[in-house]
Amino acid sequence: MKMHTSSTPLKKKLAYASMAGVILLSGSFAMMTEVHALSAAKPQATAVQVQKSLVTFKTLKSSEPALEANIRIPVFQGLKDTKYQDQLNDIIESHASKDLAHMEKEAKEMAAKAKKENFTLHPYTLNINYELTADGKGTLPNLISLKVITEVTTGNSPAQRVDTYNFMDEKEAKRITLEDLFGTNYKQMIDSKIKSDIAANAEKYFAGKDGFQGIDSEQSFYVTGGKAVVVFQEYSIAPGVTGTPEFTFELTDTDTTNPVKTVIDPKSTFKAKNGTVMIPLADVLRSLQFDVKWNKKTKTADISKGAVWTSVTVGKDAYSFGKKAPQKLGASPVLKKGRVYVPLNFLTDILHAETVKGANGAIEVTLK
Repeated sequence: MKMHTSSTPLKKKLAYASMAGVILLSGSFAMMTEVHALSAAKPQATAVQVQKSLVTFKTLKSSEPALEANIRIPVFQGLKDTKYQDQLNDIIESHASKDLAHMEKEAKEMAAKAKKENFTLHPYTLNINYELTADGKGTLPNLISLKVITEVTTGNSPAQRVDTYNFMDEKEAKRITLEDLFGTNYKQMIDSKIKSDIAANAEKYFAGKDGFQGIDSEQSFYVTGGKAVVVFQEYSIAPGVTGTPEFTFELTDTDTTNPVKTVIDPKSTFKAKNGTVMIPLADVLRSLQFDVKWNKKTKTADISKGAVWTSVTVGKDAYSFGKKAPQKLGASPVLKKGRVYVPLNFLTDILHAETVKGANGAIEVTLK
């Protein structure tokens, strides 16, 4: 009796999931509002109630003898936006059901072939589980982050897919992206670190055009313990032995144990007529990981970092933080040789940073 092992390349094992519309992007269920119909009969689903928490779970069963299915999918309960909650639960279950229907069909067909050609079929398996990595009570209040892990084995060939969902648990739930966490310059920052990490372990990744080319606006990630973890699917940037590559980034704008620091060169500053020390706005704030955009028409600099935002206008001694009322600092922003300068106390009074005068007049800045 012959022993059968699948000859299908591993790279294709989960390709059906992508083609079928399964979410491979971080929480992008806004694009998937309809629940996909199954091509096969719906499997039996039994709700299992556990302790009262943000997430309970549901199990899906299979009656196909050639498939071992262990499916445990998350079910959100108690979210502030119940419509969003219902849509998310429907989408997660729909994806799992679609995976199950596909695997049942494939296992059944292969079992029939094994019987006809008289070879032993290794059992096909489908395992789906989940992990709630952020429950809204961590360093980012109300942020929910979820991983759903799908593992498939056909013959002796395993494959894995990780789907992620990130959103704010608010009255009107909002999907969260990497741009929301790191600002508009997030691609440059993340790409740079990933390239550096890959270079240090080049043997684990594809090279050239098959390798890492940069993240996209819908990059998959999850949040855990004050960190954002960027996830890549199997075979996307590395061989199967590497698995699903992950790269970790500190959420420095909310992680007070790792404050952001910079040093202002005294040669880059000047004193206004009233003695106020003026600092170069863009240079200093970008070194503190803020995004600064200049509006030439209104002579306004818009400043943002995650959920933090403010703006300054040349000639106006009015500085605000978020939705708070503007306050005076004793000097207006000025435009000098193509650069905008603001009072040094903009850092302390508006952005709540700490400044210390160091050696040779350098100003040490710490943003917590």
